[in-house]
Amino acid sequence: MSANSNLTEALGVLDEKLQSLNVMMLANQFLVDALRDHEVKLKALDAEGARAFLRQFARVKFGEDDANEEVLTQLMQILTPRQSADIIPVPGS
Repeated sequence: MSANSNLTEALGVLDEKLQSLNVMMLANQFLVDALRDHEVKLKALDAEGARAFLRQFARVKFGEDDANEEVLTQLMQILTPRQSADIIPVPGS
């Protein structure tokens, strides 16, 4: 019984890992497709504008589908606004 229980537990953990991997793969595929299909528009935008465009596009694609809620969550996390540091020249260089 213990071996069966351990096997069942291991399969459950493996299933969770596979689900996470699938979410990451779908998010990555979305980004690749979006970059390919909207290359000109994305190049015309600044970094934050491009992230905003991709967030909106992700909401349209995944927002209505409960099965892909984790993919949308992953994409929103990846595409959150980021603070950028300005490069300050070193005096005397």
